Amino acid sequence: SALCWGSICRRSNRWRARRFGARIDPGADIRFPALLTLGPGVVLGRCRVICTGPVTLGERCDIRDDAIIDAQCGPVTLGRRVGVNPFCILYGAGGLSIGNDVLIAAHTVVIPSNHRIDGLDVPIYDQGTTQQGVSIGSDVWLGTHVVVLDGVTIGDGAVVAAGAVVTRDVAPRAIV
Repeated sequence: SALCWGSICRRSNRWRARRFGARIDPGADIRFPALLTLGPGVVLGRCRVICTGPVTLGERCDIRDDAIIDAQCGPVTLGRRVGVNPFCILYGAGGLSIGNDVLIAAHTVVIPSNHRIDGLDVPIYDQGTTQQGVSIGSDVWLGTHVVVLDGVTIGDGAVVAAGAVVTRDVAPRAIV
């Protein structure tokens, strides 16, 4: 079962999160909390979670200090035991789905949207965006400083090496 953060809201009811097994740092910045759902045992450090779309953090997710989850009006779903390390940014504009038992190293950025660059006669600012979404399977390790771009699927058991820019799908169990 899960706990809707919107029913907790700020300091006055943080005890309910503790009773549920969640540990939430007082410095955690949770915006629009009515759209946040926490699984049992979630740990939120001094991170920022911006729920302009639904954000679901599965059982025992660990979001470290200075990480950012910004739904950008799209759905963000993290499975069970997902570790998001410091200075990661997970956007959700086109939809972000992450499986179970995933390790995301520091400074990783996942961007499930992209700016269009179709016409030379129209400024990039005015060309709009694509929002295909990103799907990351279970048992995946994203090394430090990885960037995952819109439309990518990373298969179960894959390892993405430090500094990689992922622009295409990654097969299950692949090391890239």
